[in-house]
Amino acid sequence: MAEVLVVSEEERQLARGARAGLLQVLVRVSGTKEVENSSLIASSLRKPEVYYYQYSYESTDKTLQIDDEAVPAQLLRIHFEPSAVAKLLRRAGFPVWGSNRPGVLLWLALSDVDGRRILSGNEVSEITRALQDQARLRGLPLLFPLLDLEDSASLSTAEVWGAFLGRIADASTRYNPDCILTGRIQKDSADRWTVNWSYQIDREWRVTDSVTFSADEMIRSMVDRLANELAERYAIDSSRSRVTIRIESIENLDDYASVSNYLESLGPVLNSFVVRVKGGEVEFKLDTEGQNEQLIELIQLDEKMVLLNADENMEMLHYRWVH
Repeated sequence: MAEVLVVSEEERQLARGARAGLLQVLVRVSGTKEVENSSLIASSLRKPEVYYYQYSYESTDKTLQIDDEAVPAQLLRIHFEPSAVAKLLRRAGFPVWGSNRPGVLLWLALSDVDGRRILSGNEVSEITRALQDQARLRGLPLLFPLLDLEDSASLSTAEVWGAFLGRIADASTRYNPDCILTGRIQKDSADRWTVNWSYQIDREWRVTDSVTFSADEMIRSMVDRLANELAERYAIDSSRSRVTIRIESIENLDDYASVSNYLESLGPVLNSFVVRVKGGEVEFKLDTEGQNEQLIELIQLDEKMVLLNADENMEMLHYRWVH
């Protein structure tokens, strides 16, 4: 689904909104803004009605600038057909990033006229609004810390501000995040934003910084960077392979049905079929898209199965069902 602001329900506005919405969805599903540079994607954007099946309008309190005039805006909400979007991306040579995405835990220390503090998910500010808006556009699940007594005992504002990354990683353990983003954000008297970012993917920390006059720009560049890196790791490319997966601890028919349904639900899995059943162990053959390492990482995100063993080429996987 995409949400786009328009100034009316006219056909021309619908067409413009649908084009913007389709591009929004293509970026989110592929995990990369490189789709904007594809000639096939550009051609498809001229006929967005091929890819959506439903739309609706909703009143808002927002405005759009039209010829230097602020015009009341409506929210156009468009539902796109997932299979059609995925097919278009594959034809254009882009990966498809499923809905099972790594969660990002935020430890953000902000210094402004109200003092220095760690941002909570309940705070209403231009920073939290920009974070939520941009994360929604790129399809990144965000998690703010509870900032309860346990968090306060584990980590101080000064430690977040000072980027004590070891302490931040330790305090994050209770949330079991897939990715950690921490930042020292300061707004000066000239309304200039200075930020030092650190983010952890696969236990490896990376750092970057920026100076801007726009909170939206500051947040957008960081979320885009994070989404791009995570998509490189988790998005599924168009290569095909076959994987044998042996799953133990299947104790009854309900477990068997749950395992079968779960495997079919995985984004990379195109087809699955049983080749052997022995006691509490079932062996499946899976036809998949993307690299086998990506399948393993997606299963790890769900925590429904534990990997016990894998061969050198990741073509024979041995799991235990734990859900």
